[in-house]
Amino acid sequence: MRANTPFLVSSHSQPKFINNDNSSIVFRFESIFVDRLAATGNAQMSLLRSLPFCLSQPGPQKVDGVGNFFLQILDSSPSEQPLSTLYMLDSHGILSHTAPILGYAWINQTQIDWFTSTSQRLRKERKEKHQSKGPHIALAFQHIPIPEFGDKDLDIRGGYRGEPTEGPKFNSHYYDALAREGVAALACGHDHVNDFCAMKPSKDGSGIGPWLCHAGGAGFGGYMQYGEDRYHRRMRVWELDGNDGSLRTWKRLEYNKEKVDEMVLVEGGAIVGPKDSAQTGHPAMRAVRLEWCGRIQ
Repeated sequence: MRANTPFLVSSHSQPKFINNDNSSIVFRFESIFVDRLAATGNAQMSLLRSLPFCLSQPGPQKVDGVGNFFLQILDSSPSEQPLSTLYMLDSHGILSHTAPILGYAWINQTQIDWFTSTSQRLRKERKEKHQSKGPHIALAFQHIPIPEFGDKDLDIRGGYRGEPTEGPKFNSHYYDALAREGVAALACGHDHVNDFCAMKPSKDGSGIGPWLCHAGGAGFGGYMQYGEDRYHRRMRVWELDGNDGSLRTWKRLEYNKEKVDEMVLVEGGAIVGPKDSAQTGHPAMRAVRLEWCGRIQ
């Protein structure tokens, strides 16, 4: 906000039928504002939208959760052609700490239907109004990772798995909808010491998309240790280029001024597979021992 920069928030509100922990949003200031108020998802979204430069929306009422919305990035005038679409979905939260519904909620069918119909509608509008000139890149963001992030056969590039994937056990096949609609990448948080980009291999061994990318932990209010290893805080940066239809991503690492694990995920409007993804920049330190990190909390 101090930089006058517009921002979005990806939510993970609790399912409305469970009276549970109400923390919901990907950024860590909820520990100051939200948890003390024990606010509902709608109240949290109202709070966020009252902040300067916040572009988040509550989303359709008939879709489960709060914060299912999209934002289009437009070319400059007079074209104003959509260059990219960003989809934000509510990844909900913990259903219960006890059986029989132990674990996390999943992206449910109303959300998948909304995403699919919205993606197809926007594609039709681009074709009719702009004759689909030039490439279009779609990205999706949510807090809690989907089951595919934990696939043992993932082709991991540009980062490391520092902890097991923590998310829903039930697979609602949201990943399949993303792949069908040609989404370039799905970005998630939640697992603070996972910071990789990876692709699920197809039967012939090549990636089929979308890229699955973790951001790593950036806040001072969350854990940055797993087992005996401690990790520098980091955050993922995304760069879209509407001129050549490319998508790059890299991380900014605490105490490091250089780009880390820079990768090209899309080139010329087409998703780049793991074998062809160009990686530049300094590799991230997988883990750092306690004695190296006096300032890490």
